[in-house]
Amino acid sequence: MSNSNQQRPYEEENYPISPEIIYYGDRKFVYIVIQEGIYPPAVNYTEAPNYFPIPDNYTIKTTWGRANNSRTIQCSIYYVEEKPHYLICFGDNLQYQVFSAQSPFDASVELHKIITPDRRTAVSGVHLFGLQLKCINRNRKGRPRELKLHKESSKTTQIKRAKGLAKKEQVHFENTIKDFYNPKDRVVLKAIDFTVENKEYHVTFGDENYVKKKQKLQSIAYVQDVENIPRDAYRHLAAVESILPREYAISQTRQEINAYMEELIPINFIDLNSTIMQEGFSEEPDITDPLIIEQVINATGKGAYRSVKKILECIIPSYVEKGILDPAIPTIHLRISGDGRNPNYHYTTILFPGSENYPTLKVAANALTQELQELSNVGIVINNTLWNFEFFFSSDWKFLATCLGFNAANSNNFCPWCEITKNQRGNGQNDWTISKSMSSLNENPTAYPGHKLPPLFNMISLKNHVPDKLHIMLRITDRLWELVLQEIKNEGLFNDITRNIIIKEMENLKIRFEFWNIHGTNNWNYTSLMGDDKLCVLRNFNLTKLFDPERAALIKSLWDGFAELYDLLGEKTTDPQYFRLKAKVWCELFLKKTVIDSKTNTILEQGLYRSSDITPYIHVLVSHVWEFMLIHKRWGLNAFSCSAVEKKNHDHVCYFFKKTLKNGGKFQNKTSAICEILEHENRLLFYTQNNISLSYPKPQYIHIL
Repeated sequence: MSNSNQQRPYEEENYPISPEIIYYGDRKFVYIVIQEGIYPPAVNYTEAPNYFPIPDNYTIKTTWGRANNSRTIQCSIYYVEEKPHYLICFGDNLQYQVFSAQSPFDASVELHKIITPDRRTAVSGVHLFGLQLKCINRNRKGRPRELKLHKESSKTTQIKRAKGLAKKEQVHFENTIKDFYNPKDRVVLKAIDFTVENKEYHVTFGDENYVKKKQKLQSIAYVQDVENIPRDAYRHLAAVESILPREYAISQTRQEINAYMEELIPINFIDLNSTIMQEGFSEEPDITDPLIIEQVINATGKGAYRSVKKILECIIPSYVEKGILDPAIPTIHLRISGDGRNPNYHYTTILFPGSENYPTLKVAANALTQELQELSNVGIVINNTLWNFEFFFSSDWKFLATCLGFNAANSNNFCPWCEITKNQRGNGQNDWTISKSMSSLNENPTAYPGHKLPPLFNMISLKNHVPDKLHIMLRITDRLWELVLQEIKNEGLFNDITRNIIIKEMENLKIRFEFWNIHGTNNWNYTSLMGDDKLCVLRNFNLTKLFDPERAALIKSLWDGFAELYDLLGEKTTDPQYFRLKAKVWCELFLKKTVIDSKTNTILEQGLYRSSDITPYIHVLVSHVWEFMLIHKRWGLNAFSCSAVEKKNHDHVCYFFKKTLKNGGKFQNKTSAICEILEHENRLLFYTQNNISLSYPKPQYIHIL
C-alpha cells in the first residue's frame, strides 16, 4: 500500500490482490482492473515522451472528477493485425461507446466531444486507459506471459510465431550438426514442417533457388503435356498434395514456354474455308463421341502450319550432340506421314480438322511442299554442315492416294504402284510389281490410268511411298471378319442365337463387342475393334462355335496364315523372297475353289473366297510388300508403321476437342484447339531439346515415433 504523503504522481494499491488502484497525479483517478491483458510479441508503445507499452486483451474501469461531477467509463484495448484498437464505453449503464484505431488520446477526444461538447479540452488518453500504472506493468512483466491462442491470433501473428519457432530450431540444428556429422559433410536444413491445431506449416530456409524452382515447374508441365493431364485434374491433385506447385504456376510456365518456342518455331494459320468439300468417309471413324465430333466439325476450315525448316534448325544440333546424327554422314532420312502426331522423332507440320480431299490438302501443304522441294534441291546448312535429305512417305491408303492425286481404293485402277485393274485381281499368271515412277508423273500427272492430279509430294520417289503395316493388318482383318459374317448371312443363320454366340466368344477373349440394328432397316452394325483386339480375334477366336469342324479349320488356317505374314512383315530379318512365296501361298488359299462332284453334286473339297473379295490391301500384301521389304531392308517396314501416329491422333483429338472447347478452342480465351495442339507440340520439342527431367532424386524417408 502506498503512502498518501508521497510526492505525486503515486499509486495507492494492493494489486493484484485487490483490483482497485487509486492514482494521484495532476488529478485523481480510481481504477478497477477487469482484465489485465498481456504484452503481445509485437508490442506497441504510446507516443513520446513516456512510451508506455500498450497491452492486448486489456479492460479497466476508470473514475475521475469531483463527487458531484464524477464520471465512470470502461476502457478496452485489443490488437487487430498487430495494431492496438481503443474502445471506451460510457453512460449510466455503459451503453454508449466510442472507438479509435489511432491512439488513446484520439479515443479520449472522441469521448469528450460527446460528454463535454462545450469544452475544447480532454482528459489524457493514457490516464483514461491507465497505461501509466506501474503496478499493472510490474505484474504483467513479473509473471510468465500467456500467449493468445493460435486460433484467436491474427494471421500476421501466426506467421511471425511460426517464423520465430523455425529460426530457433534452425539455430539449434546448426549447433547440433557437429554431434552427428563430419565437418566436411555439407549438412543444410532446407525446411521444417509442423502443425498447430489443424493448421499445417511448411517453413523453408535460405535464399530460394529460382533456377531449380523453374526446372521443377517445367518438369511438372512436361508430365502434364506428355500424359495429357487436364488442368482441373492437376488442380484437384495439388489441392490434395500441398507440396505440389499451384496450377496457376504451371499454367504460367506453359505460357512462357509457348512464347519462347513461338520465336523459334512460329505457328502460322491457314484459311481452308474455300477448299472445304463434303464427302463420305470410306474408313471407319476413330472418334465416335458426338461431342468431340461436333467440336471438330465446328473447327473445320481452321488450319495451322509449322515450318519444317524451323523444326530442323531446332532439333538437328541436339541430335548431333546426342549422337543420333553424324555431321560426317550429313544425310537425313525424313518421313512424311498423315493422320497424327508422335513426340518421338515425329513432328507435326500441318494440322487441320475435316476431310482429306485434294483441294484442301493442296492449300494446307503448300508451304510444306515448297520447303521440302528446297530441302531436296539444296539441303539446309546448320552449324556449317550442309545436310542433304532422302524423303519417305507413309500413311493409310486414302491419305496416300489423295496426296498422289490418285483414284479412290474402290476404283477400277486402284493400286498406286502398279497398273492392275479390278478384273485382274487373283490372276495368278501375273506377278504385279512396282511399275510406276514419280518422274513419269512429274512429266505427266495422268501418265498412268487412275492418276488425275499432280502428286503433292512429287519430290518423294514412288518407291519411297511405303504402305503402312498397321493399316494392312487393320483392313485385312476387317475383310476376313466381314467374309465370315457374310457367309453366315448367306446360310440364313445370322440371327439372335448366332449373334449371342459371337458376343459370348468375344467375352471369353475379354473383348467388349456388340451388335445393333440400324434403325429402319434389316441391317446390323457391330463394334469396331481396336488393333490389338483385332489381332486377338484373328489368333484366338473359336470358329467351331460358328461352323462345322472342317469349315472352321479351313477358315482358321487362312486366319493363321495372315497372322504369320503379319509377324514376318514386322521382322527386319525376314527374307523378302521368302515372304513373297508365303504371301503367294496364302493368296492361293484365300482363292481356293470349291470342288464339286458333277455326278452327285456333292462338295468334295471346300473352297474359300472369290477374286472379287480381294481388297487393295490384300493385293499390296501379296504383290508389293516383299518389294518394299527388299528396297527398305535397311530400315524394315516397322520403321514406316503409323501405329504410334494413329494413337497420338486419337488421344490428342479426344483431349483437345473435348466439350470444354468451343469452336475448336477454349471459349474463355478464344484459343483455337488447332493452335493449342501445335503449342503442345512446340512444348514437347522444348522439353526434349532442353533435357527437361521427368524424375528427381527422392529423399530418404525416416519415421520417428
